[in-house]
Amino acid sequence: MEPSPKVPKEVIEGCKVGNKKAFEEIVLRYQKRVFNMAYRMLGNREEARDLAQEVFVSVFESIKDLREEIKFEAWLTQIILNHCRNRWKYLKRRQYFKTDSLDDPIKTEEGNMPRPIYDTSDNPETLCEKKMIQQFVQKGLLQLKEEQKELLVLRDLQGFSYEEIAKLFHLPEGTIKSKIHRARMDLKRILERLSH
Repeated sequence: MEPSPKVPKEVIEGCKVGNKKAFEEIVLRYQKRVFNMAYRMLGNREEARDLAQEVFVSVFESIKDLREEIKFEAWLTQIILNHCRNRWKYLKRRQYFKTDSLDDPIKTEEGNMPRPIYDTSDNPETLCEKKMIQQFVQKGLLQLKEEQKELLVLRDLQGFSYEEIAKLFHLPEGTIKSKIHRARMDLKRILERLSH
């Protein structure tokens, strides 16, 4: 679960009147969350990076219309979801889906470089295993129905409460709980199928 980076009211107010410093603070606070959510929804890092930029352009252009009674985090999440849904449809029409692989090099200005693996707390075997599990789950997520994928990303990967998700989807909390339970069961079946 990602910690909620709660943006101060004065930053939002500054952003509403076009203060670039205030907008930069919003980007710094939320860029990781926006990218992670986009990546989980789309399964492609480049697409997620592009989408994150589009999300922040939308935030900058429409924040002046944000009503005070609406929580900024909920408003931002709705923008991310809308962008992800549109991009997903666009990519689906072009049959463009690919998850990153440990074997894929990283493109840099100097050419392709091998993907680094490092974490002082884990040995290479553990890291490789974790990465493979993440990619396996990501592959399963991408096979779920759009709504199921969104619900699992919000609840299980972003740490939203059932109540917050219910508000985002304009559905009763009980309905959200049963939809998430069904999505988890479907993901389990997909992962079992993929493992054979």
